[in-house]
Amino acid sequence: MAHGSQNLVSEGTTAVTKHSPLRLLTHSAMSCARRCLRQYFYRYELALRSRRDAAALRLGAAVHKGLELWSKGATPEAAILAATEGYAVCPAWADLYDWQIEREIVANLLAGYFWRYGTDTLEYVEVEKSWEMPLINPASGRESRTYQLAGKRDGLVRAGDGRLSVLERKTTGDDIGPDSDYWLRLRCDQQISLYTLSALHDGHDVSGVLYDVLRKPTIRPRQIPLLDETGLKVVVDEQTGERMFNKDGKPRQSAGAGMKLATRPETPDEFGARLLADIEERPDYYFQRREVPRLEDDLQAFRLECWQQAQMLSDCRRWGRWFRNVGRNTCSFCEYSRLCLQSITVDLEAPPGGFEIVSDVHPELSEGEES
Repeated sequence: MAHGSQNLVSEGTTAVTKHSPLRLLTHSAMSCARRCLRQYFYRYELALRSRRDAAALRLGAAVHKGLELWSKGATPEAAILAATEGYAVCPAWADLYDWQIEREIVANLLAGYFWRYGTDTLEYVEVEKSWEMPLINPASGRESRTYQLAGKRDGLVRAGDGRLSVLERKTTGDDIGPDSDYWLRLRCDQQISLYTLSALHDGHDVSGVLYDVLRKPTIRPRQIPLLDETGLKVVVDEQTGERMFNKDGKPRQSAGAGMKLATRPETPDEFGARLLADIEERPDYYFQRREVPRLEDDLQAFRLECWQQAQMLSDCRRWGRWFRNVGRNTCSFCEYSRLCLQSITVDLEAPPGGFEIVSDVHPELSEGEES
């Protein structure tokens, strides 16, 4: 690679895309660069990807697929079936029980969402629309000859009063209560500005973004007490496993010192039913919607940020320098941490174990892929 590459890679390469002769700046790419430029280098310059989907990303993609199909007119049953089809076979590297629990989370989050919003009056004007638009130099007004903005909108929706909004759906593990920091951060969220600009560029008179959030459950599978043939709990000695009785000869129903309650894991079906009941009892905990406006000042500030980020990436590429952002909140969740922190050289002809070189670094823009 020109000007060296800090011994990160044995041969140079360029970002791979099927969508444009220009380099694409998507929300995902820009977020990755802001998080850690070294991570961006691995992901978008080398096109290096882990062969295993992270659980959070896999679950979010499955939920997104179900929501997309439902927005296009599929029945709730058909949407859930399609969203969970990837869980039909448990891969060799996954734990079967955890895999089945994850499937229940996807299925019941969707079932709860369809129950909550099944009678809303939103008109889906557009669903899953890929777009590209020029990156403009804010000083000269000229289009970049290197970069182009791109993405995929979840949708455009029209409210009952006729207002048109960009629809953005998210799954998150964060608190989404009305007073949480989650909504405060959206005031400065780049994705909202990016998708608003894209809709305006495509000729849609949007007023802002309708942010539609699903919270992943915090409840977990639990242990179920074993019952005997008469319906009584079984308490056993921790050492011998023998059943324990009171002085009157009746089976104990609570564990004392040196004892334990005999239990079994909750089945996936039982967990799914309990999750759905929890969703029905407190839907606001799991689902929130909020309109997020974007003023012209917000959009102009975002235009400047996009240009600045493009210049930063060009500088990194020019000098072959992609510095790390080392920290618990970055490295702990980075698929490349093993390579990066040990300064392992990447051979593009023989990628490290568990990794592959992909043909397209922006698969989310392809037809049928989730954003």
